[in-house]
Amino acid sequence: MITVWYRTGLYVSSFFPLYILLYLDNIEFLTDLKTLKSLITFNIPLPSVFFLTLAMLILISIASVVVLKTISHNERYSFKGIKKTEDNLLSYVVTYLVPILSIEITDPSSLLVNLGLFSLLGFIYVKNSLVYLNPLFLFFKYNIFISEDDEILISNYNINELKLLEKTKVNVRKLSFNIYLIRREANKEI
Repeated sequence: MITVWYRTGLYVSSFFPLYILLYLDNIEFLTDLKTLKSLITFNIPLPSVFFLTLAMLILISIASVVVLKTISHNERYSFKGIKKTEDNLLSYVVTYLVPILSIEITDPSSLLVNLGLFSLLGFIYVKNSLVYLNPLFLFFKYNIFISEDDEILISNYNINELKLLEKTKVNVRKLSFNIYLIRREANKEI
């Protein structure tokens, strides 16, 4: 199973679309050379810290996805009754990502409240191993499936390919209790 640190990295990466939207929403700080210089020299502290944090979160997101795409598959399992499920992901995006877009980077209380919300969501996400709630998976052509035994499968196979592999032992990486990563690259011999 993956570590708490890696689950935290996946949580951070689950907000990747938000980071891009926040960057675009505050692009006026980056278009003027004088303002950009003030950001870099921390003459406008809150926006400077905001953009530095945003850059770090984007780097953590990219690193988490790179690890996910290269992590070894160390177990073999078979699954049955596989069906597609993405409704949880849509609920996650609408419920949590959209409200954080209201952040005002020059207002300390707005930053503090959003940091508190981000931290609370992170605690819940990591504690409950909700690693499958990550819109970034869809950008990298991974889909979320569920088996009849309530096992969650994160895979770059499509539903038809996975159904053909039902009841066949495939190479997987167990990410958490009943959450498995199945990559096409790790199952070329099947």
